[in-house]
Amino acid sequence: MKINKVGTLFMMVFFSMFVVPMLAHAEDNPITKIKDKMKFNWTVLDGLDFIFTPIGLFISLITIATLIFVVVKVVIKLIKISAGKGSIKDKWFWIEAGLLVFIVFLFISGAFFSFLENVYNWTSKQDIGGTTPTTFIQMVDHIRKLS
Repeated sequence: MKINKVGTLFMMVFFSMFVVPMLAHAEDNPITKIKDKMKFNWTVLDGLDFIFTPIGLFISLITIATLIFVVVKVVIKLIKISAGKGSIKDKWFWIEAGLLVFIVFLFISGAFFSFLENVYNWTSKQDIGGTTPTTFIQMVDHIRKLS
């Protein structure tokens, strides 16, 4: 079924005359209700320590194993260099080793999770809807002040 231009224009006029004003004068903001229902409730995870402790232990073991792997790999590379079988100018090896050590130290020091916590705190404080006018008249006044 194909909607012609007149039908589309009629629907736009209908929405602008009847539906949008009803939404603007509604008692409760429907977006606020949707936001309250869709926001994740972190208190659900309070009793799940028995799951997070083994996961944390597993991540710690993987981090330690990665650090040991990088150290062994660097030692092997240095032994090859001293035996004349390798080159110290192997740029990609040193970039890979340095990047792995950096990532491991981010996890060991807790800086990675501190960064994630700071990002979460910063984004949760952002109020993208707090500066918008609540009524049509306030919105028009706000637009006049800006122009």
